[in-house]
Amino acid sequence: MFSCEQEKKIVQNKNFNILIVEDSRVINNTLTSRLREKGFNCHQSYDLAQAREILQNNKITLVILDLHLPDGDGEDLIDEIKEANRDTKIVIFTSENDLLRRDELFRLGILDYLLKGRNANLTVKEIEIIIESVQINPNYTLLIVDDSRVIRKMMNKILSSCGYTIVEAKNGAEAIQRVADTDIDLMLLDMQMPDMSGLDALKQIKYDEKNFNLPVFMISSTLDIEVMRDAYKAGVLDYFKKPFSPEELKLKVEQVIRQKQIKTNLEYTLKTSELCSYFLNKFYVSAIFYADSKLKYANKNFYKEFGENVVNMGQAFEKFHPALIQDLIIAMKNFQSYNSKITDRENQSYLVKLVPVDKDEFLVAFEKI
Repeated sequence: MFSCEQEKKIVQNKNFNILIVEDSRVINNTLTSRLREKGFNCHQSYDLAQAREILQNNKITLVILDLHLPDGDGEDLIDEIKEANRDTKIVIFTSENDLLRRDELFRLGILDYLLKGRNANLTVKEIEIIIESVQINPNYTLLIVDDSRVIRKMMNKILSSCGYTIVEAKNGAEAIQRVADTDIDLMLLDMQMPDMSGLDALKQIKYDEKNFNLPVFMISSTLDIEVMRDAYKAGVLDYFKKPFSPEELKLKVEQVIRQKQIKTNLEYTLKTSELCSYFLNKFYVSAIFYADSKLKYANKNFYKEFGENVVNMGQAFEKFHPALIQDLIIAMKNFQSYNSKITDRENQSYLVKLVPVDKDEFLVAFEKI
């Protein structure tokens, strides 16, 4: 049986069409089986010719691509895929770990690079995480600032493959305007630019209080200690020297974006919690009990309904039939929710809900009906 969250995830995964291009039938079948269990639609190919046919006849979201295939090099397929559909993501899955070739593949726009030989469940988990990132990343905007069109295009290719929304600027003045006009989540800023240096542009951007916490990566052709010191003092989060590793850039950008995502989720959770608490206290009689049925906390409505001197569940609910307390205690012991309509001794009806808070605490809420 699946939980509601798992079922929801499986439904979302059905929108993802994965093509696995791998000549080892054991590996291909294992990955396909595990991914289908997660709800993904999977196509299988054991060579380039079959992969091209599948790509031509199906809308593929993600290609898991081996580099060594019976009828050619998997790398040959990358440009074909990008030309046919730039939104199709490519994950290399290989036993080869040549760092120079690996960097070149990231420059070509692959999404990630996974090595064979790991536990199949771990590989599937990595693929799930990659897919989750692809689904989330379009919500985040990166600003690339560099006077070199070649470098802007190269960085755009590396980072847009991850799904991020990309904005570009070719000088400091344009960068200042982009930040003013657009909600930027991370800026990648060249240090050496004509007319205005990256550092001067950054100081102007950070002068506006609303941009004070804007994450910035500085990219420079020098590792001059004084320049780096000034950059960090101006609020730079990380510093890259040209030429840089595309994979390192991708990973560090991802780290910043995931931290922003965690912060956003936390803020949302806190706001939701405050809103729920407001409505709970305004419209419900509610209290939190320990697992041994002693009262931990009660709102004003609870004390007004059941008395000011309540210390445990038995004392609080004495005006109800004893079966209510028995049912609540059984639910608490089994760490289950409880939801039922009941009537007190004066024939007043209530909707009673019990919700586990943690292993030792339970929220009990009453609504008059």
